[in-house]
Amino acid sequence: MKQDESALVKQALREAREQLAQRGRIFPAAYMLVRNNPQTGAPLTYPAAIGSVRDAAFASRAEYDEFLKLLRAESARLDAVAVALSGEAEAEIESSGGHASKRRVFYVRIEDQQGVEQLHAVIEPDGQGGQRLGTLLADAGASDMLDELLLPRR
Repeated sequence: MKQDESALVKQALREAREQLAQRGRIFPAAYMLVRNNPQTGAPLTYPAAIGSVRDAAFASRAEYDEFLKLLRAESARLDAVAVALSGEAEAEIESSGGHASKRRVFYVRIEDQQGVEQLHAVIEPDGQGGQRLGTLLADAGASDMLDELLLPRR
């Protein structure tokens, strides 16, 4: 992962930790590294990172699909070089003892021209009545969570 893309992941992690502390949940978010100014559409001298966090989970699959459609259109309009999706999900996580169980996780899916990388961190009790994120791990070999890429192919 390039340095600019890792900045998107760091931003997603920072906001996820804040949401866990304030709300006890992590809402869906999208971050992009763009070459065009979001307000004017004019080319930027250097790529800029932008992001947006939803204020609620998706109510339906149709609402999620509409969000992805809008994200694809914005990534094309802004000439994005990387897009990161993040949020909370339930996933089967295998323990060190080899037992799998359903756990709440924070996920990040980052896409650039080189491909897709998926990461996750278990959401676990912090020992003080709250929750915290575990270590962010790569989901090597996992199938892509999306059927279609977010960035236009060049």
